[in-house]
Amino acid sequence: MSIKRMVTKLALAFAAKKGVEIFNNAGGVDGVRDMLAGRKAPPQPDTQTAGMHGRIGGTRAAGTGGLGNILDSLGHAGATNGRESGVTGQVSPLNQSLGGLFGTLAAALGHQSQPEQAASKLEEEFETSDITRDEEAKPLVRAMVQMARADGNIDDQEKSALFDILQDATTQEQATLQDALHEPINPKAIADDTPPHARKQVYTAALLVGDPEHPNEKQFLASLGSNLGLNDREVAALHDAVGKPQLAA
Repeated sequence: MSIKRMVTKLALAFAAKKGVEIFNNAGGVDGVRDMLAGRKAPPQPDTQTAGMHGRIGGTRAAGTGGLGNILDSLGHAGATNGRESGVTGQVSPLNQSLGGLFGTLAAALGHQSQPEQAASKLEEEFETSDITRDEEAKPLVRAMVQMARADGNIDDQEKSALFDILQDATTQEQATLQDALHEPINPKAIADDTPPHARKQVYTAALLVGDPEHPNEKQFLASLGSNLGLNDREVAALHDAVGKPQLAA
């Protein structure tokens, strides 16, 4: 299983899904235009509007490589006219360790302005620099998909879009995604199947696509962290690295 490619595509897919929800909740193009012009109040000014740009388009924070570099590494350079300016020669996100990849994604999705610092913090927390075996990789995918399902079911249209994004996935990878889409939402079951050295990577994968300020998603993260055996300091460090609000906040 190409875990880094699959994690990257899922992160972008679920971030785009939330971006579309924010866009629709704002009233489409006219609603966003009125909101930016001050003629209309944002639908939920606490967190949604602040994250709109990051969720839809990412950032150009120094060192991230930008969303264009990530898409380039996935073979979608044409969508963004290749690499973004100033990132020629950067290491492909898929050639990084998982800590580096998570740091890059957190920045590209607008959560973290310092990807290198985020990657460094994650590497300090993680107990292994990489995960390559299928049985270790599956809990990461399951955690991301169940996190995305925590605030409601993914409908058939959204499932179809996911498989379009993962059209180059192997039969095994698509089977893993299908299982994750249909199994009961159960953080304990994910934790039970997670090797001890991969606990923090699994939590971080879910955190990357989750919103700790959404009640259902916060509950999912709290249960996942508890069942993975992560203590309060470890959870706080992962949230700080990714640039997400703390659970206790």
